[in-house]
Amino acid sequence: MSSLSDRAAPAWLPIVAVVTLVQAVLALMGRVLPLLGMPLTAAAGMPPEAVGQLSSANAFGSMVFFLWGPTMLSRMASIRQLQLGCVVSAAALVLCAFGRWEALLLASVVIGLGYGTSTPAGADLLMRVVPRERRATIFSIKQAGVPLGGLAAGLMLPAAALHWGGVPAALMLAAGLALGSAALLGLWKGEVDDRPPPAQRLPRAELLLAPIRLIGLLLRSRPLRLVTVAGFCLGIAQGVVMGFYPVFLSDQAGWSLAAAGAGFALLQGTGIVGRVAMGWLADVLGDTVRALTGLCLVSGVTMGLLATISRDSPTGWILLLSALAGVTVVSWNGVFLTGLAETAPEGKVGEITAAGTFVLFAGYVVSPLLVQVVFASTEGYATGLILSGLAPALAGLALMIGARRRAD
Repeated sequence: MSSLSDRAAPAWLPIVAVVTLVQAVLALMGRVLPLLGMPLTAAAGMPPEAVGQLSSANAFGSMVFFLWGPTMLSRMASIRQLQLGCVVSAAALVLCAFGRWEALLLASVVIGLGYGTSTPAGADLLMRVVPRERRATIFSIKQAGVPLGGLAAGLMLPAAALHWGGVPAALMLAAGLALGSAALLGLWKGEVDDRPPPAQRLPRAELLLAPIRLIGLLLRSRPLRLVTVAGFCLGIAQGVVMGFYPVFLSDQAGWSLAAAGAGFALLQGTGIVGRVAMGWLADVLGDTVRALTGLCLVSGVTMGLLATISRDSPTGWILLLSALAGVTVVSWNGVFLTGLAETAPEGKVGEITAAGTFVLFAGYVVSPLLVQVVFASTEGYATGLILSGLAPALAGLALMIGARRRAD
């Protein structure tokens, strides 16, 4: 196969667009149940705050995929893996028809499993076609699909529920988008060699030990360990912001629910731009780990600034910090994935990015639960925000020390 990275940009831009589209659609699927949480929890006889369980179940499903999915699907072409993720996520919405809480939790887990395909399969495709000097930018464009999908979900699904026939209409719209994406992938005729490896019988022992082997790949390499720890620490801050920011604006700043939602939308919107900008900056620097180091430090600073918000804070100041959080706390994921992919052993990009993202999602699951305890015990948000900002700041210092040791 000839090297696609040596050809003109149009030869590989279409696959970038396709992978980013699927990333956005799968991210949208992960927002379906939380966005419709009020009517879904009411129908299941649960309090509204139980919607947090659906988000945790979704992240848990993705973590399960990151451990076993790459091994189970190692003989499947990457584009077919993305198709499978879309179909599985759409099928999971059928469980919502039962109106039982257990079915909703299971649906969230299955949607998380479907989303999990986007990381290893997408990374594998992009690493094969994108030139080295543009990888951080392109990986960040792909990851910009996550806040893009969240914004699209927020704009489309509540409107569908309100004007087109309630919750079932919104669920059907989401399922249609996922199935439509799968169909488009099936028609893909772009210039990418996505042939799967020769079919081989997968030993049962290999499948059972897949999690240990994946984590072992990360632990063997000091650069991989540092990048993974940095991602986990960045995930702590990001998990807190994504999980609590609207409530924080309402409770701490005294904003209405509508205003808090607008502040959160601003954060998501600047996150889209920020992810692309941070990837471009990493390519300009020519050093992904150096860019990740800077993002760790500014993420920590931003969390400290968010802790200053109170009911006396000017609206302009809060909006400025919301935008800043989108550019710093939300915008590092593509650079993180590039760091993993570039540090991965030959032929192990999918597995390494899956393992590293598993560790990252652990931060997403654990940090909101722990910080919630801090919020409750301190009767405020400042201490919890500062503590969650210390994690990426310390990771940035560790990356700086590691870079100096390599230089010596």
